[in-house]
Amino acid sequence: MKKKIIYGLLLILIAGLGYGLNYAWKSFPLISSYGSKIMCSCIFLAERDEISVMSQELRSFPISLGDFKVDREGKKVTGSVFGLAQRVVIYRDGQGCTLLSGMEEADVRNQDYYEVPKPNWGQDTVSWPNGDKLNDSILNLTQYRKIQDLIAIEFEDSAKKTHLTHMIVVLHKGHLVAEGYGKDHDIKTKHTGWSMGKSIVSSLVGLQVDKGVFNLDQTGLLPDWTDERKTINLKNMLQATNGLDWVEDYKGVSDATKMLFLNPDAAAIAASKPLKYEPGTYFYYSSGTTNILSKILRNRLGEENYQRLPYEGLFYKIGMHNTVLEKDASGTFVGSSFVFAPARDFARLGLLMLGKGNWLGERILSEEWVQFATTPVTSAPIGEYGAQWWLNAGNPNNPDDKIFSKLPNDAFYAGGFEGQWVLVIPSKDLVIVRLGFTPKGEFSMNDFASSVINLLP
Repeated sequence: MKKKIIYGLLLILIAGLGYGLNYAWKSFPLISSYGSKIMCSCIFLAERDEISVMSQELRSFPISLGDFKVDREGKKVTGSVFGLAQRVVIYRDGQGCTLLSGMEEADVRNQDYYEVPKPNWGQDTVSWPNGDKLNDSILNLTQYRKIQDLIAIEFEDSAKKTHLTHMIVVLHKGHLVAEGYGKDHDIKTKHTGWSMGKSIVSSLVGLQVDKGVFNLDQTGLLPDWTDERKTINLKNMLQATNGLDWVEDYKGVSDATKMLFLNPDAAAIAASKPLKYEPGTYFYYSSGTTNILSKILRNRLGEENYQRLPYEGLFYKIGMHNTVLEKDASGTFVGSSFVFAPARDFARLGLLMLGKGNWLGERILSEEWVQFATTPVTSAPIGEYGAQWWLNAGNPNNPDDKIFSKLPNDAFYAGGFEGQWVLVIPSKDLVIVRLGFTPKGEFSMNDFASSVINLLP
C-alpha cells in the first residue's frame, strides 16, 4: 500500500513537472517579449520610469514574473523570466521600440529610415486644434465645468479600483472642453493605443484610395497569394471579412500573440494563413488583417513613401505632432497594435472623422471614404464594424441591439486593448478619448459617455 502511495505521488510530481516545463516553454518567451516591449515604449516614448511601469502595466500575473532591465545609454530593454527566455527590444529615435525577435540588433538599427521633420512651429502658442492653446472662455462655461467635475470623479474612483484611468479628453463642437490626467501622465505623455492603430491604418489606406493608388475591388493583393486567396479584395481586408484562418486571442500563445511578440515579420505570419471562409461572407476581427494591410501599403508605395505616409499624409496635417507608429523587426508598421500618442493627438483623429475628413477647410480624407469606413459590413451581426472602425449601428432588424445601449446609433469608435477609446458621436458633435490600464474592463464608456451627453449645453 505504501509503495502504491509513493508511486502515485511520483506520477503526480512528474505530471506537475511536465506541466510546469510546458508552461515555461510556451509562456516565458511571451512574457519576456510582451513585458520588455511595454517597458521600452513606456520608458523611451512615454518618458516614464521603471517603477511606474512595473506598478501599472506590468503589475499583473504572469507578466509580473518577468525581469526587465533598461539600458538607457544603449536605448534598449532586455526581458527574461528567472533568467530564461531572454528577449531584447530596441528604441530608435522617431521610430519607437522594436522587438528583435531573433534578428540581429545591428541589422535592425541599420535599416533605412526616412525621417519626416516635424512642423517647425511650437504647438503651445497655437490655438486648438492644430495647437494646444485652449479657449478659457469656453472651458469656463458652466456645463463644461460640470463635465470637468465628472472627469475628476472618474480619476478619484480609478484610484480606489484595480483599473487605472490615465487620460480623458472631451471635445464638443470642435473645442476641447474638458480633460484630465492620472498618475505619471500629462498632456505630453505618449500613451499606447493598442488596436486604435487599426483605425489609423484605415485612414492611411483611405488616403491612397482617394488618390486612385488602390481601389476597393482590387484583388491579388500579395505576391504569395496565388491560390484561392488571390480572390480576396481590399474591401474584404478593411472590413475584416477576408476569410483567413486566424485566432485573435490574447490569453496565451495564439496567432495574434505569436505575430506581435514572437516573430520579426508580423504581416508574413498573418498572410501565411490559409483561407477558411469565402471572402466577404464572414466577419472576424483580426489584428493580422491590419498588418497585412500595412504590408500591402509598403509593397505598393516603396520604402521611402511608405515610411513618410503616416506623418506627411496624416499626422502632421492634423496636429498629431507627437504620434509614433512603431515597426516590427522587418521594418513594417505594426498598425494593428503599436501606436503611441498623447490623448490630444488621438482626439484630433476623432475630430478629423467627425468632420468627415475635413480639417479646418483642408480636405484630408474624402467624405466618401469616411462614409465607407463608418458603414456597417453586412456580415457583422449587430452592425458593429465598418472599415477598421467599430460602430454602434445596431442590428438592422433591431436597432436597440447594439454595443452601447445608452449611446446614439451613429456613434463609432477606435478601440484598443485594456480600455483605449476614441469615441465619435456625430449627432452630439462629440469626441471622447479615454486611455488607461483596464485589463478587466471595469471602465464603462457606455456609462461615462452617456453622462457627458446629459451635461452638454
